[in-house]
Amino acid sequence: MSQAGPRISKQLADLSESTLRFYRQAGVEEVTLPARYVDEPRNSRPHVPPTQTGPAGPQPPPWTVEELTRMRERAAAFDLDATTIALPVSGAILMGLPEREADFETIRRAIGAAGRAGLSVLTYNFTALRASEGYFALDGAGRGGAHLRGFDDDRIRDLPPYPTVGEHSREQMWDRLVAFLRAVVPAAESAGVRLAMHPNDPPVPIYRGVAQPARTLQDWKDVVATVDSPANTLFFDTGVSTELGEDAPEAIRYFGSRDRIGTVHFRNVRVEVPYERYTEVFLDDGDCDVAACMRAFHEVGYRGGIDPDHSPGFDGDGVDTHVGWAFAIGQLIALRAATRPTAGR
Repeated sequence: MSQAGPRISKQLADLSESTLRFYRQAGVEEVTLPARYVDEPRNSRPHVPPTQTGPAGPQPPPWTVEELTRMRERAAAFDLDATTIALPVSGAILMGLPEREADFETIRRAIGAAGRAGLSVLTYNFTALRASEGYFALDGAGRGGAHLRGFDDDRIRDLPPYPTVGEHSREQMWDRLVAFLRAVVPAAESAGVRLAMHPNDPPVPIYRGVAQPARTLQDWKDVVATVDSPANTLFFDTGVSTELGEDAPEAIRYFGSRDRIGTVHFRNVRVEVPYERYTEVFLDDGDCDVAACMRAFHEVGYRGGIDPDHSPGFDGDGVDTHVGWAFAIGQLIALRAATRPTAGR
């Protein structure tokens, strides 16, 4: 099924026949499962994410091997290899509350079930409060009137903390992240799965009094070095790398040469002010050299998934964004083929 190099991947909102058939027809090879078995079509994420007013809730019960196996078999029936699932992280862990010890144990059980079910990557975010209020719609602002999304830190910089959340420093958030890694990475090693942390996005230093602990390239390097293990990896994002003003292909070489990339979001942005002001655009229309990124993935021998993300909107597209996803998936397939090393090149 897969060609040499990275594998074309897609996060799924559901396991309906129409969804699975569409993505396989579009050329997807592996998928990220939804949190639970859902066989009715569900809408994609909103163009502008809703405002987050507090950290995540309680830690959900761990998956069972039977549930995960059922979902993997459902995807396999459509020739899609389910390799990945998002690992929820509770508010108690993010806020450093006493209940986190019990939640660490729940997560360790979930990791064990994922490994026994044959999954290989568990993604997660360590963001207690995402700066979603900084996003805004740019309807019709893209080429040919495509609908884009922008981010501007000026929209959120002076917003006060939520009384129910309070202020949390960078040092506090970093210590909580390190505690999380030390508590769960050994379980991932034992289960034969890889944890993959998505960088804080938007990469602002602080939002409503809550610091973002993994917002810079150095932060990402520190994450994988703090608990140095093949099970402790990065959910690499070419868009976030570019938002920082960093050289995304060089960052791929850094983490990829150390085998610390678990999975990938592959997207592009136009940056006005690094970290603070940018616009999410089509893969071929931003500041990131996407061909150089794909070439770098080949160079480091990366064989995991590359997943399009944050697609601009096409006129007439549905809430499932199938036109946008099909366009991005086609570009990824072409980029992979065009940059694949050949004998004598």
